[in-house]
Amino acid sequence: MMRKSTMQIQRVRSRKKRQKRKKMTRANNLIMQRKVSREIFMKYLYSRAVSNAGWEGLSQDLDRFLDSVEDDAIEIHKSHGGKEIDMLDSYREVILDSSYLMDAARAVEENIGAIDAYINEYARNWTTDTMPAVDVAILRLAVAEIKFMFTIPEVVACDEAVNIAKKYCDDDAYKYINGILGSVMKA
Repeated sequence: MMRKSTMQIQRVRSRKKRQKRKKMTRANNLIMQRKVSREIFMKYLYSRAVSNAGWEGLSQDLDRFLDSVEDDAIEIHKSHGGKEIDMLDSYREVILDSSYLMDAARAVEENIGAIDAYINEYARNWTTDTMPAVDVAILRLAVAEIKFMFTIPEVVACDEAVNIAKKYCDDDAYKYINGILGSVMKA
């Protein structure tokens, strides 16, 4: 039986390390794309709510909205530690998860009544009509992820919603958003 040389063993180890690094980079890129997409989609839900645009045609209108928020998406990408992107690349391909965005749009469009019912049931002394619109947008997205998008772990949906709330809402809003989502997860 022939033994591998030290050089051969080092090459194999080096190749395995590169492969592992490449897999981790792809996973980190997807996580970054998902964070940016989630935040952009929350803004989309907010804009639809404050303009009283309704919920029909959400998926079709999303494309137009994404055209209008390129600079914002790039800024969010950078705020999460994302690297500079080559301006020759389509920003959507580099920093957005288009599959996630379409799934989220479909989940909200098809289930808006149930989503609002969950929020209204667990928000003590508040309804989607009386809460600040940005809080409602965050909750709608998180409830859609928890109850209707089965590829998103519930805890991730809740944690991401809390982080977005800390960035966009009043000081303590993240606490009641966390409480509502905790109840939704148990339901």
